[in-house]
Parts: sequence; C-alpha cells; structure tokens
Amino acid sequence: MCARYTLTAEEKELIAQGKYTLEGPYVPDPNIAIQDIGYVVTMQEPDVVQRMFFGIVPANAQSKVPDFASFNIVSEEVWEKPVYAKLLHEKKFCIIFADGFMEAEEVTKEDKRPWRFITERKIFAFLGLWSEWIDPETKEPHRTYAIFTCKANKIVGEIHEAQRMPVILSKKSEDIVLSWRSTIDEVLALCVPYPDRLMNRYRQSKDALAVSTKKKWNKSMELLREVPDEPRTGNLFGDAMPPADLSKRTFKNTGKKKKPKGPDNSSGLDLFNSL
Repeated sequence: MCARYTLTAEEKELIAQGKYTLEGPYVPDPNIAIQDIGYVVTMQEPDVVQRMFFGIVPANAQSKVPDFASFNIVSEEVWEKPVYAKLLHEKKFCIIFADGFMEAEEVTKEDKRPWRFITERKIFAFLGLWSEWIDPETKEPHRTYAIFTCKANKIVGEIHEAQRMPVILSKKSEDIVLSWRSTIDEVLALCVPYPDRLMNRYRQSKDALAVSTKKKWNKSMELLREVPDEPRTGNLFGDAMPPADLSKRTFKNTGKKKKPKGPDNSSGLDLFNSL
C-alpha cells in the first residue's frame, strides 16, 4: 500500500524529468496524503504535468469525496474492480512523481514508527490510473488518481506487515506507460517489486504520522529529517535492537528546505495504516 508519499524537489527538477510543461502552480510537499494534490502525467497528455487529487473519484460518483479505499490499486486484482476495469479499458494510465514514500512499522498497537523509502533516482514515479469527475453544478472537472501496488521487496517488506509496496517505475518504464502504442498488458506487466539494491530507507519522527488538516498543519520539511531508531523487543527484526548509529549511514534527499504552504486534507482521518 501507499497512503503517504513526498515530492519535495524544486520545480525545475520536476520539469527536467522529461520535456514537460507544468499546468498550474507547483508546491513541494513532504506529506502528501489522500485528497491532497499530486503531480501527474497521463498517457492522454504525455507532455503535461497536471495537478490532481490523490484518491480516485469515479466519473459517475455522487460527489468528489473519494471512497476510503480508492487511493491504492492492488495490481493482481485490478480487473476485478469495476471502477478500475473501466479505466483500464480507457487506458487511463498515468505516472505520479515522488521523491520518497512512507510506511509505518507497527511494533505494538501503540508504537507505530514511520520509515521513509527512497530510490537511486532523486525523483521517480509510481504507476497509477486517473479519472475525471465533472461537477454537475459548475461543470468544472475534478481529476483524481490512485497508485498501483504490488508484492513488497525485502527493504519494504521488513517494515510493512502487509507485504505491499507502490509500483515504482524505471525511466524506461515511464516511457512505456506514457506511450499510446503500449498495450494494457504491457503496462500491467510493470507491476513488479522495485529492486532492493536500488532503494534505501530511514526512520522519521513520529510527527510524520499525522495527516495535515485545516486545524493542524503538518507539512514542515522537518518531517523528512532522519531520527535514531528506538530499542524494540519482539518485532519484525527479532530481539531488542539498539538505536541506529547515524554516523555509519548516509541517505539522499534529507536536507532542510523552506516551509511550503501546501494543500490541505480536511478529512482529519488517520489513513497512514489503512489497507
């Protein structure tokens, strides 16, 4: 699953991923949650980075509030879901830009520890589907997206008990997704675990667990900071472990940046560990 991810690179770095133009303003976000804005390129408009909302809203929905389970697409079951099957037939594939994603390690019911996962690429992309809902009153389009998931690799599976991870694309795979000549089967064949050797992870502050709301803003770049791990007993790693020795590890993408005024999730739901 992937209910929380980050995109904190500069606008010029995002555009440099391809020959793209950016539609609308760009705001870096260290804590993208469901109903927040993400940056997406579609098969239908492969040269434009669009602002869309995280969480699929079907075209025939009664409102633009997404279904609770519409943010992730289980790749092995995608044809079994009528909403997703329709989007597949329409080839509504997209790539979603990110520079990291988060999963929570559940040591106990009370002790959930967020970890951030990064790849060898400063900016990478998830595979997704997108949808367009038209407001019946204003006729304004509301575009949304969801992220495909697949079986987890080792670096994610050691943390995430559900053994799922987002489908991360290589640069070559991004081209396949955005090419109208690609078949549905060719795109779905990309739903495989990303190589462990091309990924890394580190512990984040538990402050990162909270979804940002109108009443409590939680979009500080401090959320990206690496923190020492804590001792634990009887968890996925075995017996008690000492805190991590940060002097022996280096990670990319953890520098401090200016605090942005990011989009807001007003639902107030704790969606981090939702399946």
